[in-house]
Formats: sequence, structure tokens, C-alpha cells
Amino acid sequence: MAIVSVSLKSETLNELDRLVRQGGYKGRSDAVKTAVHLLSREIEQQEGMDGKVSGILILVHDERYEAAFSNARHQFEDIIKTLIHNQIGRGKCLELFILEGDYTQVEELLKACRKSGRAQYLKLITT
Repeated sequence: MAIVSVSLKSETLNELDRLVRQGGYKGRSDAVKTAVHLLSREIEQQEGMDGKVSGILILVHDERYEAAFSNARHQFEDIIKTLIHNQIGRGKCLELFILEGDYTQVEELLKACRKSGRAQYLKLITT
């Protein structure tokens, strides 16, 4: 088995330790393996999509990083049918994007949100 070194901010490490305790994992490695597996499954489900899709994109981010997502909202406004933005307290914003369009564009929107490095939660639900 390969050993991988990862750099984490202290708050992310604290979150990982909390997941280990509350999730009943043997240690950090097991929690990280599970997280990688879950993310991999989510991306695999999206890989089979093509053509026109409808769905909801849920995004949570720190309100200080609003600008990181503003460009994406404008760049993909042709597939964003409705956008709900709400400050949910503790300096966090919740955005719900109701989307309709070609999946390649939806996928590009997802990638833009991921690449910003500022999304605390990002989930696509499609029909």
C-alpha cells in the first residue's frame, strides 16, 4: 500500500479528527479512504450523463469568497434558470442553482466551482 503525504489547514485536520471520532473510524487513513471512495462514486455517477439535464446544484461557501463564484454565475447564466442566494449565518452563504441545459455545460459549472477551492459543500442532484 502506498503512503501519501497531504497538507491540511489546521481547521481541516480538526474536522478530519472529528469525523474519525464520530464516524467510528480506526484512524485518519480509514476516514480519508472512505471520503475518496464516496467522492469517486459521485463523480462516476456523473460521468455517464450526457444530453439535456435538469437539476439543482447546492453550494455552500464563506461569504468572504463571494467573488470566487460570481464569474461562474455569469459565465453559465444560460443554464441557470433560477438562483437562490441566502446568508445562513456564521459568515456562510447557501446558493441553490436550478439548472437546465446540456450536461457538458453543467459539468463545466461544477468544475469552475471546484477549481475555486472555496466551495465548502457542492452537490449536484439531477433528474
